Amino acid sequence: MKPVYRVLCLTTGSFSSRYVYKLCPFNKVAQKPKQGGSETNLGVWGSWAGPENNKFSMMKYDHGTGCWQGPNRSTMVKLSCGRETMVLSTSEPSRCEYLMEISTPAFCQEGVHDDGSDHDEL
Repeated sequence: MKPVYRVLCLTTGSFSSRYVYKLCPFNKVAQKPKQGGSETNLGVWGSWAGPENNKFSMMKYDHGTGCWQGPNRSTMVKLSCGRETMVLSTSEPSRCEYLMEISTPAFCQEGVHDDGSDHDEL
């Protein structure tokens, strides 16, 4: 019997006016109109894409649904340290190229909080 793995997916909150965005880490990114309609693939897991000195700070998702008269959609996911795992923002800086920013305690350095301060237990 094969093991079954459940992928935790994150969705956007109310900051997006037209779409709900969904990030399933190491799987895919998608958007769906809030008013109904089909889901659009914004990319599937590709690789770590951060700078050489911080490679694991960015995730690249590519080979999404093609844009009309344009490239296939792709998404860069920027990671930051935070107390909880959540989507902070989603934007489309270039046509069919998306940027999603998420925070997660998994990205924090041990003993350092999202405000950059060290924490000492009493």
